[in-house]
Amino acid sequence: MASASITRRETKAGPRFHVRYRLGGRYTPVQHGGSFPTLREARIRRDWIGGELAAGRVPDLSLIPEKRETLAQVAERWRASRVDITDTTSDVYRRHIARITPTLGHLEPSRITVAHVQEWTAAQSAELKPGSLRNYLGTLKQILDHAGLNPNPARSRQVKLPRAETTIVEPPTGEQVAAIIGHSPKRWRLALRTLEQTGMRIGEAVELEWRDVDVRGSRFRIRRGKTATARRWVAVPPWVMDEIAGSCPPDDRTPKRQVFMGLTRHVAQGAMERACRAAGIATYSPHDLRHRYASIKLAEGVPVTDLAAQLGHSKKSLTLDVYTHVLIDEGR
Repeated sequence: MASASITRRETKAGPRFHVRYRLGGRYTPVQHGGSFPTLREARIRRDWIGGELAAGRVPDLSLIPEKRETLAQVAERWRASRVDITDTTSDVYRRHIARITPTLGHLEPSRITVAHVQEWTAAQSAELKPGSLRNYLGTLKQILDHAGLNPNPARSRQVKLPRAETTIVEPPTGEQVAAIIGHSPKRWRLALRTLEQTGMRIGEAVELEWRDVDVRGSRFRIRRGKTATARRWVAVPPWVMDEIAGSCPPDDRTPKRQVFMGLTRHVAQGAMERACRAAGIATYSPHDLRHRYASIKLAEGVPVTDLAAQLGHSKKSLTLDVYTHVLIDEGR
């Protein structure tokens, strides 16, 4: 008598449910009817095969539409495969995916067209700045590459992005920096001064631990970064290093202790915004201190290659493109 059944097997990835069936009695060969990660899916297949057998038909599995991954599933699989990136970058990709999937996530990648991508970019342009939108589109390109699409609709020249308006970066003057630090809470003043005197990124200062501090050599080690050039040694003015060394007794400098205890991106940004309001000046961010440092060094005649190494730029030409047009007050 024809029959269909389910067998459970344990694998390294978890349980798998195998559907098996016979076209006749116990002496007829067992045939494979599919393998599934959930019992529910296996039962659906078993019941369908059972219905075919009851009707006297041989089950034709080719008639069952192949279940395809959606863009949302491919996106998560792509992000999980990126073992080459830091946790911070992975979180950035997670945010990008969360913005992409509400509109395109239900579609199979092979069904996504240039029109879909253009419609999505047009909708996002109302909320995102052109530079940010370009980064989100870059993530979509990578996801569709991972799905094996060729040509990739997100890479089509037909996809147009809003024109980015060029703005002149004006970092704070020496007087403004003094006002910002003077109006900041005492516990954050040294951290802000360090950013201004070294050109470090705020994220690098947040992750700085005492095992990364070379007091005698007056330098910091940046262990993490997207590129090899970002992982570097940063020179620190001796007077700043003296203040940092004096902020923590030698016996308390455990290797993984944070140099600027409690500092986060949000804390630094908030401290500067409140200080700017209190000082009655334009609002500046921690990254503006990096612009100030680079602009001063270029004005002093520091070679671009040396400045790029200090800043951790992967492209030395980018340093000039970003900073040469910035004017700094004479007193610095």
